[in-house]
Amino acid sequence: MQCSFNNVKISAMISVVPDNKINIDDELHTRYQGNIKKLNKIKQSTGIQYRYLVDEQTSVSDLAIYACNILFNEYKLDKNTIDSVIVTTQTPDFFMPATACYIHGKLDLPQSTIAFDINQSCVGYLYGLYVAFNMLENQSCKKILFICGNTVNKGLNTNELIGHGVSVSILEYTASSNKSFFEINNDGKGIPFLFTPFGAYKTPTSDEFEENGWENTPIKDFFMDGLEIFNFAISKEPESFNSLLKFSNFNKEQLDYIFFHQANKSIVDLIIKRLGLDSKKTPSDTMYKYGNLASASIPAAICDTLNTHQNKLNHKINIALCGFGAGFSWANAIITLDENFWCKETQVFKKETQ
Repeated sequence: MQCSFNNVKISAMISVVPDNKINIDDELHTRYQGNIKKLNKIKQSTGIQYRYLVDEQTSVSDLAIYACNILFNEYKLDKNTIDSVIVTTQTPDFFMPATACYIHGKLDLPQSTIAFDINQSCVGYLYGLYVAFNMLENQSCKKILFICGNTVNKGLNTNELIGHGVSVSILEYTASSNKSFFEINNDGKGIPFLFTPFGAYKTPTSDEFEENGWENTPIKDFFMDGLEIFNFAISKEPESFNSLLKFSNFNKEQLDYIFFHQANKSIVDLIIKRLGLDSKKTPSDTMYKYGNLASASIPAAICDTLNTHQNKLNHKINIALCGFGAGFSWANAIITLDENFWCKETQVFKKETQ
């Protein structure tokens, strides 16, 4: 699906990771049983060096509220001007109510401010933008607080790729022309290759999981077929990116930056090569610094790349956002950030300030 918008902008953005920093080298004798060759292979293929993981008491809402308070205090966001809170996550605080409703109450937002969640994975930032841009374009809302992030496998520490983090973006209607373009796709047949197989209502337990036709899939709390994901990403992402360029009448030279979901260094590097992109325009060190932040990886890359001493740009820039992940879902967008766009370098959560 392709679409465009004329009067929506991203005005501010902040990203937050928890304060528990793990250096993969320190796991040589625990996770990797002293196998230095295996450790170095993981580092080379994934690009990971550090991860930030939450503790048992910290959730998506904690990181989000911390980020929102930065926006209130430093960006001077007036909470009374927020028309909607949207949270995109696959690790909600509760099955019910929506995490957005919980955050709404914690932030003491007006009762006229609507709140809802979107269940989406690594492509969640783009799916959330698409929904919010629609709401703003038709002027049912003027300003949206968009929260995106996950704490996948919280407390289990079972996947060396995973990092935890949350981003918060301020999206606004603007009377000035500000074109943006989206291409969003999905193939539900890819579900068995990347999913959490049981624990919800379809298959609450591992026994029911097997009885519902998944008997050939390994029983894990989090399952990923790495080869299938690799092939999916390097095939669909370049195809969709080129399709969006054609739809938007942009060429890649007109893009100041291209921000890919930082899933895996090998995947991102190969996509960049296949598309013939300038490596100076494709920041890809988020994985190295934070691990795979899932849906928060794109905004974290933006924050770490575009922050300045004044926290504002001094001229307009055109950026592309490119995501892919569970579902199978993939999406691309081309967005213009104006000279007043505000962001800070990714922040570390300080629990004592909550």
